[in-house]
Amino acid sequence: MTYVVTEACIKCKYTDCVEVCPVDCFYEGPNSLVIDPDECIDCTLCVAECPVNAIYAEDDLPEDQRQFSALNAELCKVWKCIVEKKDPPADADEWKEVKNKLHLLEREYAPGEEERNYPGGSKDGKDEDGLTGMDKLLMR
Repeated sequence: MTYVVTEACIKCKYTDCVEVCPVDCFYEGPNSLVIDPDECIDCTLCVAECPVNAIYAEDDLPEDQRQFSALNAELCKVWKCIVEKKDPPADADEWKEVKNKLHLLEREYAPGEEERNYPGGSKDGKDEDGLTGMDKLLMR
């Protein structure tokens, strides 16, 4: 099982969850975050940190949010890894209670904006020592 970022994150993009993730499995798009299902270790730390309750266990996804499992798996391959908390968008609080935001999801960065940033600088997520976030966690 993995955890999934759902529709509530769109246009809010609070990054409190990123700060507590022990394996750096969050990826940042223009107006939302996703979790890489192959990197998530099901620790649940991110769930309590999300101020808009956007993160669910995959098995517990509400019926109307099930498509976000596939979206997380797809978008984590093209978005950049985020490992530090950032300020949310200036209008994030205005979007907190808004429903049905999927049509507002921006999948691609505008020309000149940030592009994919692989952890450790490589597509396989390994750092200069050949270790992934999971490897580092297991070594603790």
